[in-house]
Amino acid sequence: MSPFRDPPIIQSHGGPGTIRFLLIDRDEACPLSTARDPETPIREPLDTTARLVTPERVQFLYPVAGPFRRSAAYLVDLLVLGILATLGFFLSSALTLGSDAATGPALAILFGLVWGYGAVCEGLFNGQTVGKRLAGLRVVSVQGVPITGTQAALRNLIGAVDGPFPFLYLPGLSSMLLTSRFQRLGDLAAGTMVVVEGSAPTSAMPRVDAAALGGLLPYLPLRVAAGSELARALSDYVRRRPRFGPDRLEEIARPLALMLRARHPLPESASSDAVLCAFYHRLFLGE
Repeated sequence: MSPFRDPPIIQSHGGPGTIRFLLIDRDEACPLSTARDPETPIREPLDTTARLVTPERVQFLYPVAGPFRRSAAYLVDLLVLGILATLGFFLSSALTLGSDAATGPALAILFGLVWGYGAVCEGLFNGQTVGKRLAGLRVVSVQGVPITGTQAALRNLIGAVDGPFPFLYLPGLSSMLLTSRFQRLGDLAAGTMVVVEGSAPTSAMPRVDAAALGGLLPYLPLRVAAGSELARALSDYVRRRPRFGPDRLEEIARPLALMLRARHPLPESASSDAVLCAFYHRLFLGE
Protein backbone atom coordinates (compact mmCIF):
# COMPACT_ATOMS: atom_id res chain seq x y z
CA MET A 1 0.00 0.00 0.00
CA SER A 2 1.42 3.37 -1.02
CA PRO A 3 1.93 5.80 1.89
CA PHE A 4 0.75 8.67 -0.31
CA ARG A 5 -2.76 10.08 -0.40
CA ASP A 6 -3.03 10.50 -4.19
CA PRO A 7 -2.26 7.60 -6.57
CA PRO A 8 0.04 8.10 -9.58
CA ILE A 9 -1.74 9.38 -12.67
CA ILE A 10 0.99 8.71 -15.23
CA GLN A 11 3.58 6.04 -14.58
CA SER A 12 6.24 4.33 -16.61
CA HIS A 13 6.79 0.65 -15.78
CA GLY A 14 10.16 -0.88 -16.36
CA GLY A 15 13.50 -1.59 -14.76
CA PRO A 16 15.70 0.73 -12.71
CA GLY A 17 15.10 4.41 -13.23
CA THR A 18 11.32 4.09 -13.54
CA ILE A 19 9.64 7.48 -13.07
CA ARG A 20 6.23 7.82 -11.41
CA PHE A 21 4.51 11.19 -11.45
CA LEU A 22 2.61 11.98 -8.24
CA LEU A 23 -0.28 14.40 -7.85
CA ILE A 24 1.31 16.38 -5.02
CA ASP A 25 0.47 20.08 -4.95
CA ARG A 26 3.29 22.22 -6.31
CA ASP A 27 5.80 19.44 -5.84
CA GLU A 28 8.43 18.60 -8.41
CA ALA A 29 8.46 15.28 -10.26
CA CYS A 30 10.59 12.82 -8.36
CA PRO A 31 11.01 9.08 -7.90
CA LEU A 32 8.45 7.50 -5.61
CA SER A 33 11.07 6.65 -3.01
CA THR A 34 12.08 10.29 -2.49
CA ALA A 35 8.73 12.07 -2.90
CA ARG A 36 7.56 14.44 -0.17
CA ASP A 37 4.65 13.44 2.04
CA PRO A 38 1.68 15.57 0.87
CA GLU A 39 0.71 16.15 4.52
CA THR A 40 3.91 18.15 5.04
CA PRO A 41 3.10 21.89 4.82
CA ILE A 42 4.68 23.95 2.04
CA ARG A 43 6.47 27.13 3.01
CA GLU A 44 5.64 30.05 0.77
CA PRO A 45 8.34 32.63 0.06
CA LEU A 46 7.90 35.87 1.98
CA ASP A 47 6.75 38.43 -0.57
CA THR A 48 3.69 40.49 -1.53
CA THR A 49 2.24 38.00 -4.00
CA ALA A 50 -0.73 35.73 -3.32
CA ARG A 51 -0.40 32.35 -5.02
CA LEU A 52 -3.65 30.58 -5.86
CA VAL A 53 -3.60 27.07 -7.34
CA THR A 54 -6.71 25.72 -9.07
CA PRO A 55 -7.69 22.03 -8.81
CA GLU A 56 -6.18 21.62 -12.30
CA ARG A 57 -2.76 22.68 -10.92
CA VAL A 58 -2.81 26.06 -12.68
CA GLN A 59 -1.18 28.73 -10.54
CA PHE A 60 -2.19 32.39 -10.55
CA LEU A 61 -0.14 35.15 -8.95
CA TYR A 62 -1.91 38.19 -7.50
CA PRO A 63 0.14 41.21 -6.34
CA VAL A 64 -1.30 42.10 -2.93
CA ALA A 65 -1.79 45.76 -1.91
CA GLY A 66 0.06 46.78 1.23
CA PRO A 67 -0.93 49.32 3.91
CA PHE A 68 0.67 52.37 2.26
CA ARG A 69 -1.02 51.96 -1.10
CA ARG A 70 -4.34 51.23 0.56
CA SER A 71 -3.93 54.34 2.73
CA ALA A 72 -3.85 56.50 -0.41
CA ALA A 73 -7.11 54.96 -1.60
CA TYR A 74 -8.60 55.43 1.87
CA LEU A 75 -7.76 59.15 1.88
CA VAL A 76 -9.38 59.61 -1.52
CA ASP A 77 -12.51 57.84 -0.27
CA LEU A 78 -12.58 60.12 2.80
CA LEU A 79 -12.48 63.12 0.47
CA VAL A 80 -15.33 61.69 -1.60
CA LEU A 81 -17.34 61.03 1.57
CA GLY A 82 -16.75 64.63 2.70
CA ILE A 83 -17.98 65.99 -0.63
CA LEU A 84 -21.06 63.76 -0.59
CA ALA A 85 -21.82 64.66 3.03
CA THR A 86 -21.58 68.37 2.18
CA LEU A 87 -23.92 67.94 -0.76
CA GLY A 88 -26.29 66.01 1.49
CA PHE A 89 -26.31 68.82 4.04
CA PHE A 90 -27.14 71.41 1.36
CA LEU A 91 -29.85 69.13 0.02
CA SER A 92 -31.43 68.69 3.45
CA SER A 93 -31.24 72.44 4.04
CA ALA A 94 -32.97 73.10 0.74
CA LEU A 95 -35.72 70.59 1.52
CA THR A 96 -36.37 72.13 4.95
CA LEU A 97 -36.02 75.74 3.71
CA GLY A 98 -32.97 76.36 5.89
CA SER A 99 -34.68 75.60 9.22
CA ASP A 100 -33.19 73.73 12.13
CA ALA A 101 -35.08 70.65 10.94
CA ALA A 102 -32.31 70.15 8.35
CA THR A 103 -30.12 68.54 11.02
CA GLY A 104 -32.16 65.32 11.08
CA PRO A 105 -32.03 64.55 7.34
CA ALA A 106 -28.37 65.61 7.21
CA LEU A 107 -27.45 63.16 9.97
CA ALA A 108 -29.44 60.42 8.25
CA ILE A 109 -27.56 61.06 4.99
CA LEU A 110 -24.22 61.07 6.84
CA PHE A 111 -25.09 57.77 8.56
CA GLY A 112 -26.00 56.16 5.23
CA LEU A 113 -22.78 57.36 3.61
CA VAL A 114 -20.49 56.21 6.42
CA TRP A 115 -22.02 52.73 6.63
CA GLY A 116 -23.06 52.22 3.01
CA TYR A 117 -20.53 53.95 0.76
CA GLY A 118 -17.89 51.20 0.79
CA ALA A 119 -20.31 48.28 0.71
CA VAL A 120 -22.44 49.70 -2.12
CA CYS A 121 -19.46 50.72 -4.27
CA GLU A 122 -17.60 47.44 -3.83
CA GLY A 123 -20.76 45.42 -4.37
CA LEU A 124 -21.87 47.26 -7.52
CA PHE A 125 -18.50 48.07 -9.08
CA ASN A 126 -16.75 44.72 -8.72
CA GLY A 127 -14.72 45.42 -5.60
CA GLN A 128 -13.79 49.03 -6.22
CA THR A 129 -14.56 52.36 -4.56
CA VAL A 130 -13.55 55.67 -6.10
CA GLY A 131 -10.33 55.65 -4.11
CA LYS A 132 -9.46 52.06 -5.01
CA ARG A 133 -10.13 52.71 -8.68
CA LEU A 134 -7.82 55.74 -8.73
CA ALA A 135 -5.15 53.80 -6.83
CA GLY A 136 -5.45 50.76 -9.12
CA LEU A 137 -6.75 48.43 -6.40
CA ARG A 138 -9.57 45.92 -6.28
CA VAL A 139 -11.13 43.73 -3.60
CA VAL A 140 -11.37 40.05 -4.58
CA SER A 141 -12.16 36.90 -2.65
CA VAL A 142 -9.31 34.79 -1.33
CA GLN A 143 -10.09 32.36 -4.18
CA GLY A 144 -9.28 35.13 -6.68
CA VAL A 145 -12.87 35.55 -7.92
CA PRO A 146 -15.02 38.73 -7.71
CA ILE A 147 -16.58 39.40 -4.32
CA THR A 148 -20.28 39.10 -3.66
CA GLY A 149 -22.55 41.75 -2.19
CA THR A 150 -22.56 39.87 1.12
CA GLN A 151 -18.78 39.91 1.28
CA ALA A 152 -18.71 43.64 0.47
CA ALA A 153 -21.21 44.39 3.24
CA LEU A 154 -19.47 42.15 5.79
CA ARG A 155 -15.95 43.51 5.22
CA ASN A 156 -17.20 47.09 5.57
CA LEU A 157 -19.33 46.32 8.62
CA ILE A 158 -16.44 44.65 10.45
CA GLY A 159 -14.23 47.40 9.05
CA ALA A 160 -15.79 49.80 11.55
CA VAL A 161 -13.55 48.19 14.18
CA ASP A 162 -10.51 48.84 11.94
CA GLY A 163 -11.29 52.57 11.69
CA PRO A 164 -10.27 55.61 13.70
CA PHE A 165 -12.71 54.97 16.54
CA PRO A 166 -12.17 53.75 19.13
CA PHE A 167 -8.70 52.24 18.53
CA LEU A 168 -7.10 54.68 16.03
CA TYR A 169 -6.68 52.10 13.20
CA LEU A 170 -4.52 49.84 15.39
CA PRO A 171 -6.59 46.62 14.96
CA GLY A 172 -6.62 46.96 11.19
CA LEU A 173 -2.93 47.81 10.86
CA SER A 174 -1.93 45.02 13.25
CA SER A 175 -4.02 42.50 11.32
CA MET A 176 -2.54 43.59 7.99
CA LEU A 177 1.03 43.30 9.27
CA LEU A 178 0.40 39.86 10.79
CA THR A 179 -1.21 38.26 7.72
CA SER A 180 0.60 37.23 4.54
CA ARG A 181 -2.05 38.86 2.32
CA PHE A 182 -2.29 42.14 4.28
CA GLN A 183 -5.86 41.39 5.37
CA ARG A 184 -7.51 43.61 7.93
CA LEU A 185 -10.19 42.25 10.26
CA GLY A 186 -12.96 42.92 7.73
CA ASP A 187 -11.06 40.99 5.06
CA LEU A 188 -10.52 38.03 7.37
CA ALA A 189 -14.21 37.92 8.29
CA ALA A 190 -15.40 38.19 4.66
CA GLY A 191 -12.70 36.02 3.06
CA THR A 192 -11.38 38.83 0.86
CA MET A 193 -8.09 40.53 -0.01
CA VAL A 194 -7.07 43.69 -1.85
CA VAL A 195 -4.92 43.24 -4.96
CA VAL A 196 -3.12 45.60 -7.29
CA GLU A 197 -4.91 45.76 -10.62
CA GLY A 198 -2.11 47.27 -12.68
CA SER A 199 -1.95 44.07 -14.72
CA ALA A 200 -3.93 40.89 -15.00
CA PRO A 201 -3.03 38.11 -12.58
CA THR A 202 -0.05 36.17 -13.86
CA SER A 203 -0.64 32.59 -14.79
CA ALA A 204 2.18 30.12 -14.29
CA MET A 205 0.65 27.89 -16.98
CA PRO A 206 3.35 26.48 -19.27
CA ARG A 207 2.91 26.65 -23.03
CA VAL A 208 3.99 24.12 -25.63
CA ASP A 209 5.66 25.07 -28.88
CA ALA A 210 3.93 24.48 -32.19
CA ALA A 211 6.34 21.71 -33.20
CA ALA A 212 5.32 19.62 -30.18
CA LEU A 213 1.66 19.71 -31.22
CA GLY A 214 2.34 17.61 -34.31
CA GLY A 215 -0.41 19.30 -36.31
CA LEU A 216 -3.09 17.59 -34.22
CA LEU A 217 -5.16 20.63 -33.24
CA PRO A 218 -7.46 20.42 -36.33
CA TYR A 219 -8.44 16.89 -35.23
CA LEU A 220 -9.64 18.10 -31.81
CA PRO A 221 -12.79 20.10 -31.05
CA LEU A 222 -12.40 23.65 -29.75
CA ARG A 223 -13.66 22.50 -26.33
CA VAL A 224 -12.56 19.19 -24.89
CA ALA A 225 -13.96 17.64 -21.73
CA ALA A 226 -11.67 16.43 -18.95
CA GLY A 227 -12.07 15.61 -15.29
CA SER A 228 -9.85 17.08 -12.61
CA GLU A 229 -7.51 14.04 -12.51
CA LEU A 230 -6.97 14.08 -16.28
CA ALA A 231 -6.41 17.85 -16.24
CA ARG A 232 -3.83 17.55 -13.47
CA ALA A 233 -2.10 14.66 -15.24
CA LEU A 234 -1.78 16.69 -18.47
CA SER A 235 -0.55 19.73 -16.54
CA ASP A 236 2.06 17.65 -14.71
CA TYR A 237 3.22 16.04 -17.94
CA VAL A 238 3.66 19.28 -19.90
CA ARG A 239 5.33 21.02 -16.97
CA ARG A 240 7.97 18.29 -16.68
CA ARG A 241 8.43 17.12 -20.26
CA PRO A 242 11.55 19.29 -20.95
CA ARG A 243 13.47 17.03 -18.54
CA PHE A 244 13.19 13.91 -20.69
CA GLY A 245 14.31 12.78 -24.11
CA PRO A 246 11.97 11.72 -26.94
CA ASP A 247 12.11 8.00 -26.13
CA ARG A 248 11.35 8.50 -22.45
CA LEU A 249 8.54 10.95 -23.29
CA GLU A 250 6.96 8.41 -25.61
CA GLU A 251 7.15 5.73 -22.93
CA ILE A 252 5.61 7.96 -20.25
CA ALA A 253 2.89 9.40 -22.50
CA ARG A 254 1.75 6.16 -24.17
CA PRO A 255 -0.80 4.92 -21.53
CA LEU A 256 -2.66 8.23 -21.36
CA ALA A 257 -2.40 8.82 -25.12
CA LEU A 258 -4.11 5.47 -25.80
CA MET A 259 -7.09 6.60 -23.74
CA LEU A 260 -7.26 9.96 -25.55
CA ARG A 261 -7.00 8.30 -28.97
CA ALA A 262 -10.06 6.24 -28.09
CA ARG A 263 -12.02 9.47 -27.57
CA HIS A 264 -10.91 11.34 -30.70
CA PRO A 265 -9.99 10.19 -34.24
CA LEU A 266 -6.30 11.12 -34.25
CA PRO A 267 -3.74 10.02 -36.87
CA GLU A 268 -1.97 6.80 -35.96
CA SER A 269 1.33 8.32 -37.06
CA ALA A 270 1.18 10.98 -34.35
CA SER A 271 3.44 10.41 -31.35
CA SER A 272 2.00 9.91 -27.88
CA ASP A 273 3.83 13.04 -26.74
CA ALA A 274 2.13 15.11 -29.45
CA VAL A 275 -1.28 13.71 -28.45
CA LEU A 276 -0.86 14.81 -24.84
CA CYS A 277 0.52 18.22 -25.82
CA ALA A 278 -2.32 18.89 -28.27
CA PHE A 279 -4.97 17.83 -25.78
CA TYR A 280 -3.35 20.03 -23.09
CA HIS A 281 -3.27 22.97 -25.52
CA ARG A 282 -6.98 22.66 -26.28
CA LEU A 283 -7.97 22.10 -22.64
CA PHE A 284 -6.02 24.90 -20.96
CA LEU A 285 -5.31 27.43 -23.69
CA GLY A 286 -8.39 26.92 -25.87
CA GLU A 287 -6.54 27.98 -29.01
